[in-house]
Amino acid sequence: MIAVLAALTIVATGCGAPSTGVSADGNDTFTLVLPWYADPEGGGFFAAQTEGLYRNNKLDVTLQPGGPQVSATQLVATGRAQVGFTDAAGIVQARAQGIPVVAIGALYQDNPVGVMVHADSGIKSFAQMAGLTWVVQAGQLGPEWIRKTTGVAFQTQQYQGSIANFLNDDRLVQQGWPTNEAFQAKQAGVGVTFIPFSSSGFNPYNDVFFTSESYLASHRDQLKRFLAASMQGWQDYLGKLPVAQAANQALLAANNQQTAQSVWYAWDKQRPYVVAGDGATKLGAMTAQRWSTFLDQMQQLGQLPKRPALTEVFDDSLLPPIGAPSELPAPPTGSY
Repeated sequence: MIAVLAALTIVATGCGAPSTGVSADGNDTFTLVLPWYADPEGGGFFAAQTEGLYRNNKLDVTLQPGGPQVSATQLVATGRAQVGFTDAAGIVQARAQGIPVVAIGALYQDNPVGVMVHADSGIKSFAQMAGLTWVVQAGQLGPEWIRKTTGVAFQTQQYQGSIANFLNDDRLVQQGWPTNEAFQAKQAGVGVTFIPFSSSGFNPYNDVFFTSESYLASHRDQLKRFLAASMQGWQDYLGKLPVAQAANQALLAANNQQTAQSVWYAWDKQRPYVVAGDGATKLGAMTAQRWSTFLDQMQQLGQLPKRPALTEVFDDSLLPPIGAPSELPAPPTGSY
C-alpha cells in the first residue's frame, strides 16, 4: 500500500498553479480538479491512479481537491488545470458569461441531488411536502422546477451545510445527496426517505467534467487518453472490490475528515446513479436529447436569456466505449 499511496499526486488548494507540459519521465502532465474534496465522488479517478492507468496512458495526473472555495471553471479557463467539474447548469451559465468551457462527459446519469424527509413522516412524494419548509441550497433549480410544474407550495430556508436542524425537526425537508446527508442522518439514528429531483422529470447531468475550448482543440489526444484511463478506473472502482479497497484507502489518506464507514457508504449508494440509463453502455455518456431537454427546462424557469448551440456546451466524441461493470458487488461485510 505504501507504493500505491506514493504514486498518488494530491495538491492542496492554493498551493500555486500546477505546471503543464511534460514530466521528467516523458509523460504529459495533467491536472484534474476533483468534484469535491477527496471522497468517493472522485473515487474512479483515484482508482485510475492506484491501478497505474494514467501512467500506462503516458499521463502524469495531479488530482487537485475541489470544494466551496475552489473555482474549477476559472482554473480550467485560465489553463491552470485541464479538466474540472460542475453541473449542467454550471456549463450553461459559464458560457453565458463568456467563459468558453465545454462538457466532455457526465459522471451521474441520474442526478443524485434531491431531498430527504424523516421516514416515520410517511412522506413518499413531493406533493406530500406541500406547506413544509424546504432547506435548500441557493441557486438550486430542482425545487423551483417542482414549484413551477406541480403547483406544490412550500417555504424555503438556505442550506448552510449542516443538517442538525433537520435531524431535530420532522417538519423540515432537507436537500442533500443519498450519500453524504443520508449517511449523516444514519449516523444520528434518524431514518430517512430520499427522493431525487430527477423523479419529477428534472434530471440534468451532474458531475459534468469539462475542459476549455482551446485545450479541447489543441490537446485532443491527451484528453482521449485521460478519458480512457478515467472511465476504466470508474468501471473498476464500481465493480471490483480490490480496486475499490485500494482507491478508498487512498481517499482516506488524502482526506482525514471522512471515515472508512462514510467512504464505503458513499461508494455503494452512488453507484446506481452512475450506471443508470446510458451509463450502462458508456460511462460518462451525454446525448443531445438530454442537453436539449435541460435547455428547454432552463428556459421555462426563466434561467436562459440566450439559448446556446448544443455544440457549444458539450462534445462527447472523445469518450471511450467503456460501459458499467457487469455486476455491482455488495460492499464488504461490516463496511458501514
